[in-house]
Amino acid sequence: MGGNGAKYWAFISYSHRDTRAAVALQRALETYRLPRRLVGTRTAVGEVPVFTKPVFRDRDEMEAGADLKATVREALAQSRWLIVVCSPAAARSPWVNREIIEFKKLHGEQHVLACIAAGEPFASRERGREAEECFPEALRFALTPEGLPGEPLEPIAADLRPQGDGRRRAMLKLVAGMVGVGVDELVHRDAQRRARRMAVLATASLAGMAVMAVLTVMAVQSRVEAQNQRAQAEDLIEFMLGDLRRKLDAVGRLDVLDSVGAKALAYYAKQEAGRLDADALGHRARAMHLIGEMGEQRGHLVEALAAFQSAADTTAQLLARAPSDGKRIFDHAQSVYWVGYIAWKRGQAQAAEEAFLKYRELAQQLVRIDPDNIDWRLETAYANQNLGVVQLDRMRPAEALQSFAETRQVRQRLVGARPELAFELADSHGWIAKAHEASGDYGGAIAAQRERIGVLRAAGDSIKDRRVEQQLANANYELGRLHLSLGDAWAAVPFARVAVQQADALSDSDSANLFWLSQASFHRLGLAEIELALGNPVDARANVARVMAELPRLLAGDAASLNWQIKLKGRGLALSTLLALAEGHALSTDDLEAYVAAVRRFESPGKQMNAEHAIVVAAVELLLGDALDRDRRHEAASAHWRSAAGRLQPFANTDNYPVLTLLARLQLRLGQHDVGSALAERLQASNYRHPATADLVNELSRGAGIRPVKFSLKERRNAK
Repeated sequence: MGGNGAKYWAFISYSHRDTRAAVALQRALETYRLPRRLVGTRTAVGEVPVFTKPVFRDRDEMEAGADLKATVREALAQSRWLIVVCSPAAARSPWVNREIIEFKKLHGEQHVLACIAAGEPFASRERGREAEECFPEALRFALTPEGLPGEPLEPIAADLRPQGDGRRRAMLKLVAGMVGVGVDELVHRDAQRRARRMAVLATASLAGMAVMAVLTVMAVQSRVEAQNQRAQAEDLIEFMLGDLRRKLDAVGRLDVLDSVGAKALAYYAKQEAGRLDADALGHRARAMHLIGEMGEQRGHLVEALAAFQSAADTTAQLLARAPSDGKRIFDHAQSVYWVGYIAWKRGQAQAAEEAFLKYRELAQQLVRIDPDNIDWRLETAYANQNLGVVQLDRMRPAEALQSFAETRQVRQRLVGARPELAFELADSHGWIAKAHEASGDYGGAIAAQRERIGVLRAAGDSIKDRRVEQQLANANYELGRLHLSLGDAWAAVPFARVAVQQADALSDSDSANLFWLSQASFHRLGLAEIELALGNPVDARANVARVMAELPRLLAGDAASLNWQIKLKGRGLALSTLLALAEGHALSTDDLEAYVAAVRRFESPGKQMNAEHAIVVAAVELLLGDALDRDRRHEAASAHWRSAAGRLQPFANTDNYPVLTLLARLQLRLGQHDVGSALAERLQASNYRHPATADLVNELSRGAGIRPVKFSLKERRNAK
């Protein structure tokens, strides 16, 4: 135990969701002055101090660049007491649990104090109420010498909740426990101190009343003027977040949009949050949405999520005040959407689907309030489309197609009243194409992409929005990819080239927009794959090299973006390897092995890899295994082939033909010839004829005793 030589009086352990309560508790503990009559007296725990400070709170005290684990362990060792802010979030936090265990190992059980912020103690003992438990496991059980949960404990806790001790009395309980005096004694002295202060204030108030009488008239006049100025300022903020923002969205200027959001936040930062009315809080939430959107487009997903979560906290509070107010429902729906969207971008499919279901529920509630409100009807379209995207990621293409069809139906009904909805209607066709493709219907996918282009072209000059150009580029990219999947690289190449030209023009118009840069990179890899299929390795290599040169900038934007870390980087590495093989170059496995190791770090609970990502990783592992096998490292090669097959196995019973092609090739390498042949027969029954199926044919024909499977591949001619 640190004793009087300890650096900190207490270490506050808490979940990040309880940050507000932890900050308030730290401030209260460090600013509370103990009664003079008690200061210096000896108790069972030592001499009573004037203040119980400093108090360590790890998110506040941690030095920049320091090792987090070492910093926390050192602070725990140098703290007299551990105070655990208890809540359902804390009870689920492995971080809080580890801090309690570490402190107990260092100082024993007797110097741990609990402080309830939310939830119920010991709720986990009752079936069905486990989610309400506020005590972490390490509080509910003693620590054995082996560091494992032992005998059950009954921790006595201070209770911050209004129905408990309340904030002031709970703080006094903690102080009393730390300095070794009676709680009642502190409460009694605190009441006396407050009574003396009230008497002084009353005397001062009488003296001030005369002055206030003189100032009142002046204050009323100033207040009227201040209200007028505030109304003008908020009108300007509303314009910035509304009309001006829509105009800037259309041209894709992130730098100016950043300035708009910063100006709005700067204005509200000068206001006292407790004195802002509901409309002002709503405007502030919209400013946070804008800041989050800019962070997302720049690839800063962690910063974006923080902004969206802050907005969601505000809009949830406003909705709780007025649960039937359509404006409050709408504002909260936007927050819920953005939180779900960031979860989706980070590969957290379950969290994303839950958020989008909530978003759809809020949108449907809006339509029930006012069925004639076009904006609110559109919210149901947005909600269904987002839900469909997650359903597609989770290999439920039939459900996704239904969600996308409902989205298209709403937009088709409204496009007459709002021609600018042509952009969003085109987007619906794009997602319907993806659902058809996931079901193995390539003809349906091509038809939907052509409808998408038709809608955008029919809109003509009526839509002045750079996102239309982005959609046209994407539609051309998808058509090129789909034609390649049908084995027709010659039909694919003009679409792919147009897509690259359009995407490059967008990216060049705003170098800060990493989303546009990522789209240009994906389109360029698509063109490289087609050029390779046509026998043009020089052109293919030039496109791949440009993408790989841009990749560090994208990955520096946000390491949590799975689409860039896994899909873009993996496709680039796979194509680079295939080009090296095509040109007869020696292969190095270093980059491939580093990529696979990095992917495994992403594979943590809550981060689910979708089929597209699984295909890319499996393709890299197949190539890595082949390279290792050529180096006579057969055991390592087989390990990677098994790993790749395992990634694809969850999708083996779907009509995802890229998965089946890759899985068949892996099974042949692993000696599972019957399985590989059966998968090849499923492919033969489809119209999927990607060049990779030719590789499968060659591998089948080389297999001893394998019944050959015939594919009708279109001729792969050399480009002139």
